Amino acid sequence: MSPLILHCADSQLTVSPFGAQALSWQVAGQERLWLSLDADLDGHHPIRGGVPLCFPWFGKADQRPSHGFARTRLWQVAEQSQTDDHAHLVLSLEHDADTEALWPHPFRAEMAFTLKANALQLALTVTNPGLAPLSYTAALHSYLGTDVAQLRITELAGLPYHDKLANADCLFEDGPDAALPPIPVDAIVPGLSNCRLAQGNDILEIDNQGHDAAVIWNPGPDHGIGDVHFGGEQAFICIESAHALTPITLAPGQRHTLRQTLTVDA
Repeated sequence: MSPLILHCADSQLTVSPFGAQALSWQVAGQERLWLSLDADLDGHHPIRGGVPLCFPWFGKADQRPSHGFARTRLWQVAEQSQTDDHAHLVLSLEHDADTEALWPHPFRAEMAFTLKANALQLALTVTNPGLAPLSYTAALHSYLGTDVAQLRITELAGLPYHDKLANADCLFEDGPDAALPPIPVDAIVPGLSNCRLAQGNDILEIDNQGHDAAVIWNPGPDHGIGDVHFGGEQAFICIESAHALTPITLAPGQRHTLRQTLTVDA
């Protein structure tokens, strides 16, 4: 199962059809995503890093795969195009007997990647082709490369969030010495749409749309996660575009798009 590679100017995107997952995004020779050195790329297990998709549920589910089945399914190329100023790829996934055994709803999902010279847009569109409403939660689980030792996301200062580690509603600290965020972190931040992340000498601007929350995640050094390579947690922060607080409900024929746009400000 070969990855798909898109180019635009000196930007390159690598996408796996397994899970419709971005694995690498390079701009001006610098990697902007994070992929574990121990990631399983055999096409049978979730891939640790890049931008995994959480659909049709976010988080753990009794007797069902964590974060849904979309990230462990083989998606099909629905569209691919190239112009002078962007490259575009759409992968699609539809319901079948295997998905209906886990989630008994007809659906069509499309994952679109639009690559520009200094930007990447990710868009997950879900359509209800059935005769009854369906509800789901979802996330674009982006692993973004950064130096965690120097991490400070100032847009978090003073914001309310749900701390999944403590199962408590909290406020991020404010002030010049505030840890933004504290590590380890697993925080659902209602409504957060925009933030900025240092990547070396550059700034990565993150813009989320169609979401109800941003999810901020890093497991810290004592994580015990087998497919995060030794020390790897020091090189990424997940800033996710998510609809995780309340389900999205689609009437027959309706669709919804969850987006994240990443822009390098050099």
